Amino acid sequence: YLQQAIAEKAQAEVGAAQQEVNKEKTNRGATLRSGLVAISLKDKHIAIGEDGVITIPVVAFSNPLRNTRKILCMPSNLGGKQLHYARTSKNEELEYIIDVPSAGKYTLSARVVTPSSNQQLQLAVNESEKLIDIALPFTVGMWDTTQPVVITMKKGKNVLTFSRNHEGLKGVTIKDFTLTPVNTE
Repeated sequence: YLQQAIAEKAQAEVGAAQQEVNKEKTNRGATLRSGLVAISLKDKHIAIGEDGVITIPVVAFSNPLRNTRKILCMPSNLGGKQLHYARTSKNEELEYIIDVPSAGKYTLSARVVTPSSNQQLQLAVNESEKLIDIALPFTVGMWDTTQPVVITMKKGKNVLTFSRNHEGLKGVTIKDFTLTPVNTE
């Protein structure tokens, strides 16, 4: 209920501000719009640390192209943006294209808020037929991080596709994904 109230409040605030956003001119693509929420290139910036850790803001997706009935971007109380993946409507995929500096194994984790237990995300790496289940912790409405899953990435362009094909799942809010290189020494 808290997530839904937050989403409804964000939609109302954004709806009122939408007229102002529509008046603004976009500076050479400096601002992209996702439904009713203006998402800047800064919001979508994928950071790669000196240690090789890659932080992917949840709003850095390449598909879908805007908010949908299922996927709603909104301002985050942690700063930047977050994404709410609603429980209603049909399954939709979130696709991310990431340029990875080094091939190898990485652990992937997500910062999430969930309203109930037994929640999951599914992940396909580089259009693989094999789906990886990511168990989501029951966070009681507070931010927490998933247990990491190990994935293999190639050097250069990689595509991560997240979905939720399980029946009876509640909504989930996501802040970001973190890819950490696995030391094989």
